[in-house]
Amino acid sequence: MRSEQEVNRATGFWIESSLLISPKEQAEVMERIFGNNSTYSRQSLDALKQAMLVTEQNDADFPIYGKTGMGKENGTLVDAWFTGFAERKDGNLYFCVYLGKTDDKDASSADAKEIALRILLNLSGK
Repeated sequence: MRSEQEVNRATGFWIESSLLISPKEQAEVMERIFGNNSTYSRQSLDALKQAMLVTEQNDADFPIYGKTGMGKENGTLVDAWFTGFAERKDGNLYFCVYLGKTDDKDASSADAKEIALRILLNLSGK
């Protein structure tokens, strides 16, 4: 019989675990995957970009790609994030918006996504 820890590892990835990754590291992962020195095939990158394309609320002059996520500790939401990149003419802009737990409201990955999109839309002058 598998232990609870083994089951959590198999089904929860890093949620409710000790794995810590900073917002900077999350943006760096995006750059390693999608940057000029990527080792991934064009076909793999195109498929991943298609899955990550943010079309709703995206009136920017450039495509925005991203992924939401959240973390829990003892069943309580303690962090939320949205990480990705904007594909601009002058090069990709990699980002991560991280929201931690607050006293009066749980942060959500939807909130992080909304903040990131507002910032990126401001960059495009919209």
